[in-house]
Amino acid sequence: MKHSSGILVLAAVLSVFLLFVQGCATAPEMRPDTLTLTIVHVNDTHSHLDPVEATLTVNSSPTKVQLGGVARLKTALDELRGREQHVLFLHGGDMVQGTLYFTKYAGRADAEFMNLIGIDVMCIGNHEFDRGPELLAELVERVNFPFVSANTDVSREPTLAGKVAPFIVKKIGGQEIGIIGLTTMEAPAISNPGPNIVFADPVISIGKAVEALHARGVTKIILLSHSGYQEDIALGEKISGLSLIVGGHTHSLLGDKAAFASLGLTVEGPYPTVVKNPIGKNVLIVQAWEWGKMLGVITATLDADGEAVTWSGRPKLLAETSFRQNSAPVDPASAVHDGIIRSLKATNVVEFHDENPEAKKMLEDYASPLQEMLRTTVAVAAHDLKRGDNAGPGPLVADAMLWKTRAAGTRIAIQNTGGIRRDIAAGPISVATVYELLPFGNTLVIIDLKGSELKAALEEAVDFQLAAANKSPYFYIAGAAFRLDASAPKGFRIQELRVHETDGGTAELDYLKTYRIVTNNYLARGGGGIPTLGSATGYRTDTGFTDAEVFLEYLKSLKTIHAPAERRISSALPETLRCLIFRLPPAEIRKAA
Repeated sequence: MKHSSGILVLAAVLSVFLLFVQGCATAPEMRPDTLTLTIVHVNDTHSHLDPVEATLTVNSSPTKVQLGGVARLKTALDELRGREQHVLFLHGGDMVQGTLYFTKYAGRADAEFMNLIGIDVMCIGNHEFDRGPELLAELVERVNFPFVSANTDVSREPTLAGKVAPFIVKKIGGQEIGIIGLTTMEAPAISNPGPNIVFADPVISIGKAVEALHARGVTKIILLSHSGYQEDIALGEKISGLSLIVGGHTHSLLGDKAAFASLGLTVEGPYPTVVKNPIGKNVLIVQAWEWGKMLGVITATLDADGEAVTWSGRPKLLAETSFRQNSAPVDPASAVHDGIIRSLKATNVVEFHDENPEAKKMLEDYASPLQEMLRTTVAVAAHDLKRGDNAGPGPLVADAMLWKTRAAGTRIAIQNTGGIRRDIAAGPISVATVYELLPFGNTLVIIDLKGSELKAALEEAVDFQLAAANKSPYFYIAGAAFRLDASAPKGFRIQELRVHETDGGTAELDYLKTYRIVTNNYLARGGGGIPTLGSATGYRTDTGFTDAEVFLEYLKSLKTIHAPAERRISSALPETLRCLIFRLPPAEIRKAA
């Protein structure tokens, strides 16, 4: 009997022990200091309040699809908030600049729509300073959510002092979440914050904010960063105490490589990108492309120390169900239309949403006055500017690119001929003319190139034009001049290349020197047959300035427009004439060149 009662006691003890062990096994989900949080985010919306037409590959056919728009974004967010708990909606900066909505309303329309869709927190992007600190001050007053930036010291700027915090604490699910802001250090060079605002070192600034949050017991910390994808990776690896980094600035598309490749899109990395901080803990990094075309959504369970222990990410392109193929609308009642819908849904990276009626009506009210603005005269052309070999509006567009980015130290601008879509007639130049001239909404990208890379890029541009049917070998350039010999062998067609100096003179290209150039984002990613621009590994930043907006600003500054006087690209002598002059056979002339 003693033995049996002892066994019963032992069994009871074992039962309690097993229950304890089972409780420990489920502790990360059950403990009150863990939190499962759904973070929804956008970045670099750049005043794109209307849907944006994108070309996706669907069933091997190029298909025009309308993506995003604030009215569709509103619907998607309302649906998500209705089915998810503990939702936090963040904006990664650059709310403004990029469309006529900003030109006309200076951020007022953006602020109203961001209020409507319900942003919780936004970090300051460089474009929030495009019209000086006064622009950001006005935005701060108009929105009903806070702007944060830990490395932006506005204390000496009268319009902003006391209006921007380094971080904010939000209470979600009964727990405190710290959200730290970060603004790119490039802001003074590519925007206009003025002399009173100081941008401090990101690592030091974030470190101080993390310490301050830890001091008040906040361990679940999100960095809301407008500094770029690669910079976010570096910060995640350098700084302890961050749970997630929600990014912007580089317009990075992150997600499933195969899924997006099936649509003809290239991702920069996985969603989320996971790195280890200095003490070996997970840091999740996300970004949501650009212009509100995509909604980033990540659900993560954060433990007591703020580390993400489980997560699932599902960034989605927000699409409407109307399509165009071969320049014609696809019949909604056709089998082709049904096939497009099925194929896009099958990728699991596209969601279809109707537009929210309230937001759509508000947008119509803002859009109507833009029609009058399109008729506004911005400058006068002294004579016809007809497209041709290094002639017409193209060289002026290159001048405008260089003019806009001069504070960033750019020396040379490159513009492709295919990006210039119309001539400019003598007389008044309207806003509509500029948007017809530059219709693609390309942004200006700054890249550092070695002289050897610059020479290779220009040679590739010539080769691409020569290979295209009925194309001249020219492109448009500012800040440099050269002689073009289309009859020379590949690699030797750009000759006597000289770069403008700051003192007004010119200097021969130095193959070992670094030159800062500006081009459009199409060429910057290797388009136009210039792979060297796409693969260059030096400094690179997308300014977010659209080419049409920049050209409008430039024309307004000039008032009266003349074709550039200097010869930037001169044709080489015909080879037969060169042979007579130099009395050398063609091959030897080419070697000498």
